[in-house]
Amino acid sequence: MNWYFPSNNNAEINGISNPGAETFQGTPLKSLAREICQNSLDAALPEKVVKIEFEPFSMSCKEFPDADSLKYAFCSSKEFWNLQENKKTVEFFERAIKMIESNDIPFLRISDFNTSGLLGSKEDYNSPWCNLTKSSGASDKSGTSGGSFGIGKFAPFVCSEFRTVFYSTLDTESITASQGISRITSFRRDDGETTIGVGYYGAPDNKPVNSQIHLDPTFRRQTDQTGTDIYIAGFRFHSTDWKADIIASVLDGFLHAVLKGNLIVHIADVVISKDTLPLLLNEYRTSITENADKYYTVLTSQDTVWYETDYKNHGLIKLGLIIQPEMHRKVAMIRKTGMKIMDRGNVSGVIPFAGVMLIEGNQVNDYLRNLENPQHTKWEPDRIEPKTAIPQAKQYLADLLNYIRDCLEKLKQEDTSDEINPDVGEYLPDEVEDDTSTDSNPKESLLDTIKSYEKTLPPKRLFNNNSSIDEADDIIDEDGTIPIDDRDSGINHIEKEDSGGGGGGSGGDNEGGGDGTTSNERAKALTGVAATKIRVVCLNKDSGEYSITFVPAESADNGVMDLFLSAESQNYGAPILEVVGLSNPTISVENNRITGLTFIKDNPIRIKVVLDFKDYCSMEVKAYGNKA
Repeated sequence: MNWYFPSNNNAEINGISNPGAETFQGTPLKSLAREICQNSLDAALPEKVVKIEFEPFSMSCKEFPDADSLKYAFCSSKEFWNLQENKKTVEFFERAIKMIESNDIPFLRISDFNTSGLLGSKEDYNSPWCNLTKSSGASDKSGTSGGSFGIGKFAPFVCSEFRTVFYSTLDTESITASQGISRITSFRRDDGETTIGVGYYGAPDNKPVNSQIHLDPTFRRQTDQTGTDIYIAGFRFHSTDWKADIIASVLDGFLHAVLKGNLIVHIADVVISKDTLPLLLNEYRTSITENADKYYTVLTSQDTVWYETDYKNHGLIKLGLIIQPEMHRKVAMIRKTGMKIMDRGNVSGVIPFAGVMLIEGNQVNDYLRNLENPQHTKWEPDRIEPKTAIPQAKQYLADLLNYIRDCLEKLKQEDTSDEINPDVGEYLPDEVEDDTSTDSNPKESLLDTIKSYEKTLPPKRLFNNNSSIDEADDIIDEDGTIPIDDRDSGINHIEKEDSGGGGGGSGGDNEGGGDGTTSNERAKALTGVAATKIRVVCLNKDSGEYSITFVPAESADNGVMDLFLSAESQNYGAPILEVVGLSNPTISVENNRITGLTFIKDNPIRIKVVLDFKDYCSMEVKAYGNKA
C-alpha cells in the first residue's frame, strides 16, 4: 500500500490554513477530547458503558506506513509553497520533514469500545465512514446526536505535526476497515499535476482496506470489541502536559455522562469514572476552566432542588439549582448525550447559585441542535433555517432563560440562609471569580460619566471613578439582545495655573499648606487617572475578599488607588487589611491607600484586596498618578 495524492484537475489550490482545521487551532487538545467523546457517545451501543482510551506511543521512520511517499509529499509541498514565499507553510513542512526522518515519531492512539464502530466502510457515500474520511461539511447525524456539521473530524488533524491520521474499525456488522488520511496542502507532483491537498493510504481508488491496521505494538482489538481506533501521527503535544488538558476537557464537558456511568475515559495512566471524579476534580482544579467542580456539587448535593417541565410540549427538561455563597451564578446546559453545550449566565446578578439543566426530550434536543455553532459550545438563533424562523428561535431561548429565572426565584423564596435584600441587589458587586479575559461582547453596566470640570482654588478634589456593577455574565443573551458595554469614564481633572496660594497634597481632600508653587511643581502633583473599565468582584463575602480590575484610559507613573464604600449620602474609606497585586506584585498599602502602581493605557491592573468589612458592599475606585 502507498500514499496517493489525487490531482485537482487544474481546479482549487488548498493551503495549510484549512477552515475546518482553523476552527480548532485555539484549543486543540480540548477540542480533540470534546469531539472524540461526543462521537463515541453518539455511537454508543444500547445499555452499554462507552469506554475511550487515549494512549501515547512512538515508532521509527522504518515502521511508519510508506514513510518515503509521505516524506516526498512534504518535501514537494515545501518547495511548492516556498516559491510562493509562504513562510508559515514552509516552516510547517520543515518541522514535519525533521520529525518523519527521526527514529522516534510520536503517536496518540484513541480507541473507543462498546460503540457501533464506523459503519458503511464499503459504501461510496452517505455513510459514517464516508462522511468521516471523504466528505466535507457533511454529517448524517440527527435527533439527539451531538455532531451536525461534519467539522469535528478536523480536530485530530490539528493535533498532528503531519496533519495525518489513520482510522481503523470493527463495526457491529463484523466488517473491518482501515485507511490513512493526510490533509496537508496542494503541491506539484512529478508528473506535473497539482494535487487537491489530501492524500490517502489504503486500497486502490482511494478506498479503505478491509482489515484493521495495527500501529500500536501494545494494542490489538479483540474480535468481540466493536469500536474505532484513531491514530494521530506526529502527535504535536508529546512533549507537554497534554494529559491535563484532555482530563480537564472531559471533566468540564462530560461530567454528567461520567457521573451517570455512561462514560469511562482512560488517559494514559489516569482513569476518569464516576468513582474517581471527586479525586480528579480536586487534583486538576487548576486545569478546569468551566466550573466542573461546582456542577459536581449541584449534581450530587442533597441540598440541590430539582424542577421538571415538559418544555413547550417538546420533551422533558430537568433543572437542578443550589444556593451557596461560593457559587458562580451560572447554569450548565447539558444535552441528552451528556455533553455540556455551554455555561448559561445572565440569570441573576445577586443570588450566589449554580445550576445544571438536563435537556432530555428528543424534540427539544433536536431543535437546539440546529442552533449550535460548529464547536458545539453555544446556541445561536441566526443559524436556524429558514431565516424567517429566527424570531421564534430567539423566543425559544429567551423562554428557556426565563424558566431558569422563575425556578431560581422560587428557590430563593424558599431559601432562608444568608438572605439578601432584593431591593438593594442591583447595587451589589458580582460574586463570581474574576473573569480577566477580554470579552468581545459588550456588557451592561451603570454609567456615571462626567466629562470634565474646572476649578481654580483649593481644596483640590481628584476625580472619582465609580466601579462598574453589571449582571456578571460573559455570554451574549441568547434571545438576541446585546447587553450594553460596561464602560466607566472618570472626570478629566483640569487645573488652572495659579501664582500662589495653597499647593494641594497628592490626591487628598484637604487644603494644601503650600507657600505658592510654580506650574512645573504642580505638574508633578498626582492627578486623576480615567478608566475605560472598572470591575469589582466579590470573591468571598465572609472574609471580605474582593478583586478589582482597572483598565486605565491613560498612562501614569507613581500610581495610587483609593477605595471607598458607597453609602446613600456619602462615601467612606474602605478599611484595607491586605492587598495582592495579581499583575503588579510590588504594590503595598500605606495609610489605607494602595501604592506602587504604574498605569499603562489599556493594560488592565488586577488587584485582590481584603477588607475589614464582612458583608456585601458597593465600592468606588479612585486612581491617581503622574501622567506622562
